[in-house]
Amino acid sequence: MHFMLLAKKVRTRYLVANKVIFIMKKITLSFVSLVVLLFLSPVKAQEITWEDISQTVDLPDGVKLFFGTRASPALKIWYYEVDMTNPDIALVPYFAEDGTETTTEFAKRAGVYGAINGGYFGGSSSYSTLIQPGQVLAQNVAALTRNSQSYPIIRSMFGIKEDKSMAVDWIYHFNAEPSGVYRFDSPMPYEGSNDAPLPAPKQEDGELYSDVYMGVGGGPVLVKGDTVKVTYNEEIFWGSGVGNDNRDPRTAAGYTADGKAILMVADGRQTNSQGVSLPEMAQIMIDLGATEAINLDGGGSSTIVLGDSLLNRPQGGTFQRSIPTFLAITHVDSIPKEPVIGYEQVIDTEFDSAEVTGEWATTANPGYYGESISLITFGGDGSKTVTYKAALPNEGTYDLYGWWVASFNRSKQSAYIVQHLKGTDTLYIDQSVNNAQWVKLGQFEFSGTNSDRVIISNLGGDTENYVVADAVRFVGISDEVTSNEEEIFFDDLGFKLNPAYPNPFNPATNISFEIPASGQVNLSVYSITGQKVAEVFNGYRSLGIHTLTWNASQMASGVYVVRINYTGLNNSWSDTQKITLIK
Repeated sequence: MHFMLLAKKVRTRYLVANKVIFIMKKITLSFVSLVVLLFLSPVKAQEITWEDISQTVDLPDGVKLFFGTRASPALKIWYYEVDMTNPDIALVPYFAEDGTETTTEFAKRAGVYGAINGGYFGGSSSYSTLIQPGQVLAQNVAALTRNSQSYPIIRSMFGIKEDKSMAVDWIYHFNAEPSGVYRFDSPMPYEGSNDAPLPAPKQEDGELYSDVYMGVGGGPVLVKGDTVKVTYNEEIFWGSGVGNDNRDPRTAAGYTADGKAILMVADGRQTNSQGVSLPEMAQIMIDLGATEAINLDGGGSSTIVLGDSLLNRPQGGTFQRSIPTFLAITHVDSIPKEPVIGYEQVIDTEFDSAEVTGEWATTANPGYYGESISLITFGGDGSKTVTYKAALPNEGTYDLYGWWVASFNRSKQSAYIVQHLKGTDTLYIDQSVNNAQWVKLGQFEFSGTNSDRVIISNLGGDTENYVVADAVRFVGISDEVTSNEEEIFFDDLGFKLNPAYPNPFNPATNISFEIPASGQVNLSVYSITGQKVAEVFNGYRSLGIHTLTWNASQMASGVYVVRINYTGLNNSWSDTQKITLIK
């Protein structure tokens, strides 16, 4: 008995995968030296003790917060239980402002109830899907480089439907739009460290995700059909730095059959919290009733916040990694509205929605919009205004245009006061140029309420020239801005190849360009040595702003050159820019 007590004090525990092995060290007792090697049968980890701390914090009805601890192996773990049947509660995936921010910075800015980190990333580029209503803001990587080859992959997404039901699916993007999101019954059948890649997915082998609404990507899947199903090899996490059986900080999202979301974060790599393996995280989810669940980014990215207060201790302290994506609990009114693609509204000074204050004269010059002659007044103190009250269908991003009759005696700093969702901006516009055409003034987030308006004011110092009030136009943003007057040159647009985004990228990037008149456009990609590797587009484009997507999933990492060539009725134009593919 005495020997056993001494042995108990000095035994050393080793953790191999999910098996606990105790090895007895060399012990000297009186005059006898004994070397005892004792292998015990596998020891199951202790149960997690959960505490409902919802009553100690400020949370709305339908949201609960739990904190769990375990002595051996040491663990600290948190999860939100979100009742998605509550009509006031929503789960929304978000992008960071200006590329990346910490989870607490995001939560404070967005005013959410709580949040966890999202999927994988590099720099400010998300490598995991992020979908908001009507928009694919980021895509799961379509291929990864392993064994010096490009391996096509299908990865997973935690989706939230419009009716707030949830699903975990394996998805693949065939383009950058919601219409390009396809789901598959299973990921690709990689078995781990495969010597050769499999063929890329085909649309006919999947199913159009016709009701995709919101979602955040990550991987691998943890739970499917109420059972542990960790698709670590199939989603090619081997060679990624994301371990399977090792204990680490982890983040996961899942849901129960009765419509409750579970958002979970476990601390790891710490003395008082070693973390969990992927199979263990899956089992914890199942123990809480999850029928499906997905792993999100872990390690130093694993964070969970209440309001804008950090709950866990990433990397053992309060330091937070800046990340690009989040999954947040918020009020249902905060669900982003779908973009109003192609919607157009014109307000002329003759309309009831245009309100004139002060005395304005009319101009005899031709070129005014619609039926009413342009109004003019000298620049001054801002006491004379024309207010255009918008009636936009809903909140969204709109391009704002102005129309005026230009002349040598028009103000070069006419004030356009734009009241929009995020505040008020004053633009000073040169009305001595760009006669009788729609001129783009900028792009703004409008609220879709009666607070949206544009005010042309005589405010300004150009008191010897006229301010013109004629018409304004709102256009919901789209890949292609169309017009019935295609051959009018939009001098405010001109020719422009905009910076590709994201850049660096993996595997797709969006290439935007502007042309002031219709014509033939060829957009191609070349290697750094000048070899043409892809023709993104070759055909006719109308005037306006266009965005094309190049998916480089079959290409190797490196620097490429985008070249655009335009040929129109009166002129031609070309430009280039460098883009970087990182896998």
